Amino acid sequence: MKNRILIIDDEEDMCWAISHILKSQGQSIVTASSGEEACRKLSEGCYSLVFLDAKMPDMDGLDVARFANKLGNDKPQIIMISGYHYANDPIICNAIEEGLITGFLSKPFTNEEILLHYHVHRNAM
Repeated sequence: MKNRILIIDDEEDMCWAISHILKSQGQSIVTASSGEEACRKLSEGCYSLVFLDAKMPDMDGLDVARFANKLGNDKPQIIMISGYHYANDPIICNAIEEGLITGFLSKPFTNEEILLHYHVHRNAM
């Protein structure tokens, strides 16, 4: 089931908000509230797209992205979400250049920004 979307954020409200927006598009959504839980779900299932929080208490989002990138052909596209970084932050630019993430979204975000990233990456799948 490669068309599922995984949303990873330690803030329950963020997972709910993004889930709610994407469910309106008919998407199958799975959530994880920690890096450890995210890695487990990534290894157990196939996801086409991941919305990933940059900072979580147990693991840095880029470490989760590195884990996801080791999945080979099942590697999902990853949108990093952060209230700490900004789009032209060297950390984010390097992660995109390295192929760890495919996009970036700043918190707070709008529904339209989530949908824009969803549609751009859905068309690239």
